[in-house]
Amino acid sequence: MDNFFPIALSFKCALLSALIAAPWGIFWGWLLARKNFPGKIFVQTILYMPLVLPPVLTGYILLSLLGKYSWLGKFIEQIFNTSFVLDWKGIVLASSVVASPFMIQTVKEAVEKVDERLEMAARNLGADFLYVLMTVTFPLAWRGIIAGFFLVFARSIGEFGATIMVAGNIPGKTQTIPSAIFGRVQLGQEDSILPLVLAAFVFSYLGLGASYLFNKRTKP
Repeated sequence: MDNFFPIALSFKCALLSALIAAPWGIFWGWLLARKNFPGKIFVQTILYMPLVLPPVLTGYILLSLLGKYSWLGKFIEQIFNTSFVLDWKGIVLASSVVASPFMIQTVKEAVEKVDERLEMAARNLGADFLYVLMTVTFPLAWRGIIAGFFLVFARSIGEFGATIMVAGNIPGKTQTIPSAIFGRVQLGQEDSILPLVLAAFVFSYLGLGASYLFNKRTKP
């Protein structure tokens, strides 16, 4: 059976999911690390909810928001002539949502390790907020940001519940490694899943290992 498509699709979607989750995670990670504001605990809880919600439920929520009969789904289809449902873009979206808390938490921890006195010194020398952010905070926290990127990638490789709810399991179109394994086991075709298992293990191991390596180096 053809194993190349689900392997290639999983890699592409996991990479895109990490790229999408990165700016989202950097913004919220920095905000949670540096700012106190009314409702912070509520906001943080909402941001971390995908960690504890069943992925199928997260996928159902996304499907309800973006389905062809929802106002948002209709709007996206009419304006952009595209849809996330039963499409590989739905895999990317669902994976990034499920894995985004890992990016947020990793960035938060990395920013918290940056000495705020360095940021204050830069501001006292006349640097504006954005300049301090780009030349002091993020350069000192970059290893944590990279660690979060690889962690999201590794998590996205194994995402199944949310993606299958949004994108389905269409061979040659939306079938990823986990959904291909699930489908073949259901059909009693376990003898054909070994390449998929090995690919998932290698991608996940490399992503997790890289995340651990960069995160370890952020420690004082």
